[in-house]
Amino acid sequence: MAKGKFLLGALIGGAAAIYGTLKLTGTTKEELVQAAQNKVNRFREQNDLEGANWEEELKDRVFDSAVELKNHVLESKDEFLGAASDSFQASTDELKDELDDENDVFVNGSDSYDAPTEVFMPHTHDEKPKDK
Repeated sequence: MAKGKFLLGALIGGAAAIYGTLKLTGTTKEELVQAAQNKVNRFREQNDLEGANWEEELKDRVFDSAVELKNHVLESKDEFLGAASDSFQASTDELKDELDDENDVFVNGSDSYDAPTEVFMPHTHDEKPKDK
């Protein structure tokens, strides 16, 4: 129902605008039709639309342009997602390498292992060396 009222309002508003334009400018209906035809003819000349079926040719061109645009967008999307995925993978690999480097344990065979004195407290070394 709302669509019908909107369409009716648009038609009445458009008709009122055309009527007002015709009365205020002194333009006749035939002059408006002729001006519209001239614009269509100029558009056809500029876009090489000749022949009786120029409307079909225009529809085909619009459809082809839409298909090309869609394909271009899909290719761009694939390239963008591929680049983003590669960048994410490289960042992830770099972070893994950094974390692996931090977790590497190096053991010096000349030092002896002292068990910690407290569970969550740092180990304190005795001031004097142990005798073997």
